[in-house]
Amino acid sequence: MSKQKVSEQFDLGYPTNLMQLLLNYYEWFDNSLQQALAADGEKAFSKAQSAVFVNLAEGRNTAVDIARHIGVSKQAVNKTVNELVERGLLALVVDSEDKRSRRILPTEAGMEKGRQAAKALYELEQELARRIGGEQAKALRAILERPPGPVFEAK
Repeated sequence: MSKQKVSEQFDLGYPTNLMQLLLNYYEWFDNSLQQALAADGEKAFSKAQSAVFVNLAEGRNTAVDIARHIGVSKQAVNKTVNELVERGLLALVVDSEDKRSRRILPTEAGMEKGRQAAKALYELEQELARRIGGEQAKALRAILERPPGPVFEAK
């Protein structure tokens, strides 16, 4: 078996890419959100649980749709959803159009948790504006509100 050469540093010869930078901000928002919810005495969400709530807010309410959107298995989404069902935050409801499918819907407690999270995220956005400047925060929001278009296909 030949010994492969390994690199101590992951330097690809390009500046930090925008995807990495966006993920860094996503991490900051998610970690700060968990801190804010914990400060109110709430049990923190895992990243997977946060992702389920984000997808519900965007109108994806089946395990298949959420799994497809975040690139994980339907089973992984179901496991996470079941944890949130056990916490009383979500309910599984038979889809009236497809009896084999279950829609994932927030309970009253889930809606309240969603409102708490939305308030915390609004406050975090205000904090970010203080850190980077109000005009830059407005510009960032304006850019991110524009749809990026279809997935890029290399030719």
